[in-house]
Amino acid sequence: MTSSGLTFHPQDSGKNEFREAEVVEVVACIRVLQHIAAHLGGLGYTHQSPDVGGVVVLRDQLLPLLDAQHKTMKLLYILIAGHVLSALVLAAPTDEDAFHQDTPYIKELLRQAKVAEIESFMDQKADPCTDFYAFSCGNYKRINSALNLQKGTSGLLDTLSNGLNRKILKMLNKATDTHDTPEDIQVKHFFKSCLRIKKLNYKEKLKQIIGEFGTMPVLEGSSWHEDDFDWVETTARIGHRYGIASIIRVEVGTDVVNSQRNSIFVGEQTFPLETRSMYVDNDMAFYRQTHLGRIELILQRLLGVEMELAKKTAKEVFDFEVDLANGLEDKEEPEDPKEKIELLTVAELRERYASTFDAEQFIFVSLGEEISEPIYEVNRRYQRNLVEVMRRTPKRTVANYIFYRLIWEFILKLTKASETMQEPCAYYTKKYFAKNLDNMFYRRYQNEQSSREIDNMWHQMKSNFREALLSSPELDWIERSTRNIAIAKLEAMTLEVNSYSKQNLTEDFADLNLQGADYVENLGQVLQLRAKQMRQLLYQPAKPAEPAVMLSFSPSNDVLQNAIKLPVAMLQPYYLWSEVYPNAVMFGSLASLIGHELIHGFVDRGRQVDDKGNIRDWWDEKSSSNFMQRNECFTKQYGRYVYNGIQLKETTDQTENIADNGGTRLAYAAYRKWFESQVTNGTSVSQLLAKESLPKLPYAANQLFFVSFAQIWCNDVHPLAKSMLVSADEHTPGKFRVIGTLSNFNEFSKEFNCPAGSAMNPSEKCMLY
Repeated sequence: MTSSGLTFHPQDSGKNEFREAEVVEVVACIRVLQHIAAHLGGLGYTHQSPDVGGVVVLRDQLLPLLDAQHKTMKLLYILIAGHVLSALVLAAPTDEDAFHQDTPYIKELLRQAKVAEIESFMDQKADPCTDFYAFSCGNYKRINSALNLQKGTSGLLDTLSNGLNRKILKMLNKATDTHDTPEDIQVKHFFKSCLRIKKLNYKEKLKQIIGEFGTMPVLEGSSWHEDDFDWVETTARIGHRYGIASIIRVEVGTDVVNSQRNSIFVGEQTFPLETRSMYVDNDMAFYRQTHLGRIELILQRLLGVEMELAKKTAKEVFDFEVDLANGLEDKEEPEDPKEKIELLTVAELRERYASTFDAEQFIFVSLGEEISEPIYEVNRRYQRNLVEVMRRTPKRTVANYIFYRLIWEFILKLTKASETMQEPCAYYTKKYFAKNLDNMFYRRYQNEQSSREIDNMWHQMKSNFREALLSSPELDWIERSTRNIAIAKLEAMTLEVNSYSKQNLTEDFADLNLQGADYVENLGQVLQLRAKQMRQLLYQPAKPAEPAVMLSFSPSNDVLQNAIKLPVAMLQPYYLWSEVYPNAVMFGSLASLIGHELIHGFVDRGRQVDDKGNIRDWWDEKSSSNFMQRNECFTKQYGRYVYNGIQLKETTDQTENIADNGGTRLAYAAYRKWFESQVTNGTSVSQLLAKESLPKLPYAANQLFFVSFAQIWCNDVHPLAKSMLVSADEHTPGKFRVIGTLSNFNEFSKEFNCPAGSAMNPSEKCMLY
C-alpha cells in the first residue's frame, strides 16, 4: 500500500502488529475528510491519493452532494474527524495487541489524524485575539453535544475516562488468563456479581442489612417504638461494621500537623449531593427534586413501601438531610485548615455537645476501643448546626434517615442512558477497586516511552520554576527567605503515576472471598474489610491517601505527601501525546495539566504545608500580603465573566485560576527550553520546525502549543447542568480557563499578533507565578 510516496510494511508477527482492518478504517476516514475539507476550505488538502486496501475514493460521489448539502457535509466532516482518533485509540498498543509506528506511512497517518481532530474542533473564522476559545473550540459542541450524548458534560476528561472505561470493560469481560493475579480474579468476580444483580432477591437482601442494626420505622409502622432507638449507638454500629457514616462520622487519617502519623477525625458525613450549594442554592432545585424522587423510588420499589407513605417519608428524610447540609462549609470562602480543624481530648468533645449526643460513646462504639489520644474536630460549624437540627427532629425521621443512608451504599444508581449493566457495573467496580483496575491497566498498557517523556517534561518544569524562584524579577514580590523554603518544597516534590506497581495489593484481599453470584454479599465483605483497615490505621504509620475514582482521569496534588499523582488514563496514546506528534501538543496539554498541579503546592492550602507535608506557616508577612494583593487581581478578572447568563462569583478563592495561569506559563517555558536544547544538541532549526508542525496545519510550533492548551478545555455542558457548574464547581467553566489564562500571557499575544487593548491582550494582566 502506498500513499504520497510512503510505504506501509505489515509486520510478520500476528501478535504485535497494527491491525490492518483499523488501518483501512482510519485511511478511509482520512480520505473522506480530505475531499470534504477541500470543498469546505477547512484543511486545504491538495494532493490526490490512490485507493488504499480496497477503499474507494469517494470524490466523484461526494462533490455533487457537497454542492447540494454543504451544511450536512460539514457536519459529516466533523463527525468523521472525531471517529479517526477514536479508531486509533481503540487500536492503542498493548502487550497483547501492539502496532509499530516505525514506518513513515503509519507516522504520517497518525499525524494527519491528529490534524483532522484539531481542526474539527476549531472555528478558524473566529478571531483568536477576540476569543481564543471560540477559535480553538468553536466546533467542539457540534461534535460532542452533551445533550445528544446524554451526559452532564463532554470534554477531555470525559474522553479520557471513556477510553479507559472501554479498556477496563475489555479486561473485566475477558476470561481469566495468565496476566490475572488472584486479586484480579476476585475483582472480576465482583463485576460479574453486579451484572447478575437482577437475579437476586434484592428487596430481602436490603431488609436483612437493615435488620442487622434494628428496625426502620417506615417498614414497622405503629409497632416501631422510639424509646428503643438510640441514633448515636445505631450510627456508630453501622460505621464500625461497614464504614458507612450517616449524620456524623469518625475516621482515621493522616495527621494534619505531623504527616508521618495517623490521627482520629470527627465531623460531617459525606452527603449524596456533596456540597452545601447543591442543597440550598435556588439554581440547584432540579437536582434536589431528582434526589428526592430517587429516595421515593428506593422506598417504594426496593423496600416495598406504599406510594403515599413513601412520598411522605421521603420528604421528611430529604428535609432532614437539607437541614444537616446547612452546616457544611461555604465553598465560596478560601480554605483555611487552621480554622476548619481543632485538636481536642475526647472528654472536651463530649462536654462540648453533651446536650445532644455522647461523643465519647460514639467514638468508642465506632472504633471498638477507648481513645486516650487527642482527636481532631473537623468543621465545628457542622456540629453546632447538628445540635439545633437534632433538637427539632422526631426520632422516627432520624431513624428512617439513618437506615436510608445505610442501604444507599448497597444500591446501584442507574441512569436512563444505561442500556445494559456493563457500564454501571464497571463504574461500581472502579469505585471499590480503583487501584486494582489502575494496576491491571498499567500492567497491560504501560508504555516506557511515554513514562520517559513525562519524566523529562516534569524535571524540565521543576528546573524552570526553580530558576524563577532563584532569580526571576517577576517573583520579586516573594521575600528571599520564603523563596528558599519554596525551593526546598519544590525540590522535594515528586510526580507519581497511579500504577500501584510497588504496592502489595494482596493485603487488601486478605479477608475477601468474592464470588460471581451475590453482589450485596460481595459489597458487604468489601465495606467490612475497608472499615477494619481504617481502624487499624490508628496504629500504623501514615500512608499516601488513596485517590478517588475521579483521580483516575485527572491529575491531583496530594499536598500532605508533596506529590503530584498522575492517572494511568493519561498514559493512553493519541489523546495528549504520541511519539509522532509535535512536542508542542504534549507540552501544551499534558504539561499544562501537570504544571497546574505543581502550582497548587504554592497557593492557598499548599502555602500552608511545608516540604514534608506538615501544616506550617512558612510565608513571611510581607510576601503573604503581596500574594493577597495579586490574588485580588484574579478575583476581579474572573468575577467579570458571564456564563449562561450568570455572572461568576467574585470569590477570594482563586486557587484553580492561579494554578491554570501559573501551570501554563511553566509548561510553555519548559517547551521553549526543550526546543532550545534540541538546537544546542545539533538538530537543525528547519528539521525541528518540521517535526514541530503538523501537515497542512498553518500554525507554528508556539502557536500549536497554545491551541493544544485551549483544546484540553473544549467542552460542552448539558443545559440542565450549567447552573450547577457555576454554583457547585470550584473550577471556572472551560471557556474562561482558556480566555482568562491566555489573556494574562504576553507570550500568547506575541505569537498570535494580538493588538494591545484587544480582548486577548488587555492592558491590565494578572500574574502570580
